[in-house]
Amino acid sequence: MEELQLIAGQWLKAYAYTVATNDVDAHLAMVSQRLQVVGISRDGFLEYREWAKRRRNDMQKRRLLRITYKDPVMGVCSRDRMHFTVEETIKSTQGETYVLNKEVVLNLEPDGKWRVVEEHVHNVRLLPPARLGIPHANPTHPAEPGESG
Repeated sequence: MEELQLIAGQWLKAYAYTVATNDVDAHLAMVSQRLQVVGISRDGFLEYREWAKRRRNDMQKRRLLRITYKDPVMGVCSRDRMHFTVEETIKSTQGETYVLNKEVVLNLEPDGKWRVVEEHVHNVRLLPPARLGIPHANPTHPAEPGESG
């Protein structure tokens, strides 16, 4: 279980890094073509194609500043599948901050890469705008995965 927890933590850091560096291709490569996201669409769920279209658009238009993760809690895991809950904070370049509580399922795919295959968003909160004068992370020099920043 500790090994899978380490893998999940590394995956979350790498995923956040792709947003911080605006690396669309690397970001999408961490997501399974079988992705289903529940809880953020009026239709009930998004499949990979629609989710990828939205995310590619957001990243190409540089709408995402950063994504951070807090309090991952491991759930049921097997050798090639892991389940955890996590708090995700999304900071937009327009100054909006969203906090999502969600469940994430990663699968070890045939090419040996861990990819997200399911997300169940339980709630989304829009935080009040940050006060002026509070320093923000430098989006042009994000921390490498595994570094603090």
